[in-house]
Amino acid sequence: MDIKQKFNNYLKKKSKFSIATDILFFAFIIALIFPSSRMEVMAFVNKIRVAIVQPEMNNEETAVQLTNNDFAWTFEDMDGNQQKLADYKGKVLFINLWATWCPPCVAEMPSIQKLYDKFKDNNRIEFLIISSEKPEKIKAFIKKRGFTFPVKIAKYQLPDALYTQSIPTTFLISKSGKIKVKEIGAANWGGDKMEKIVHELINE
Repeated sequence: MDIKQKFNNYLKKKSKFSIATDILFFAFIIALIFPSSRMEVMAFVNKIRVAIVQPEMNNEETAVQLTNNDFAWTFEDMDGNQQKLADYKGKVLFINLWATWCPPCVAEMPSIQKLYDKFKDNNRIEFLIISSEKPEKIKAFIKKRGFTFPVKIAKYQLPDALYTQSIPTTFLISKSGKIKVKEIGAANWGGDKMEKIVHELINE
């Protein structure tokens, strides 16, 4: 029996859950044996979560309203120009808090790019992909992976409404300043469900 036939027999005997478990196990072993590959392996593992998790919209009654103090939060663009969240007031805001060293962040970024590509020409939504790392490191990371969404640099503490101790954390904020989606951890932002939610918010 050749290797290909053995592999086909393995697939027939295993359930999808068992196959996924095996993949996670071998990925973990590879990450332990080859530390230099740890980021890529862990990002791959988190892609399984990205494929499953579909963000949900908050109820109108439970949606947190950003205050004027929240909108006063300042950050910088990649050229060091200072901006305020208030500069984008009145638009739908997609805010993603991330870092280059964070495997779940890396795993979900292709789906963020996909969503950005769908709405980048719509002036009723703004994408703010925010990191606290040095611009040089971020630029190298973005260039290597071919991402084109706009990245901002957090120089100051997050406002109360956006405070989190975990990354990635992503917010989708309505034009009236209400947090309609808050997702902690990697998720699929490029699917039809999220596209529908964004369409609803920009057309409110």
